[in-house]
Amino acid sequence: MAVITVMTFPTLDLAESALDWIGLDFADAEGAFEGDLVADDAELLDEALGAADTPDEVRELARALQFLLAASPAGAAYRVAFEA
Repeated sequence: MAVITVMTFPTLDLAESALDWIGLDFADAEGAFEGDLVADDAELLDEALGAADTPDEVRELARALQFLLAASPAGAAYRVAFEA
């Protein structure tokens, strides 16, 4: 399964915080975090998008991951990169 980069954040902290906010499992990779998106994650993405206090960058990530999941309902490997 190919790993798809869905978003790049300016810092490691922002990337990690966004993934934590959504509640997805992920692992460290060189200059990024990677994980496997599965159908059950749709609920986490919906919750992040529906919460009034979700930061804009988290919403943007959740939308990108929703798009990836819609394109690959059986699951997909994702990457969230960071610049520094």
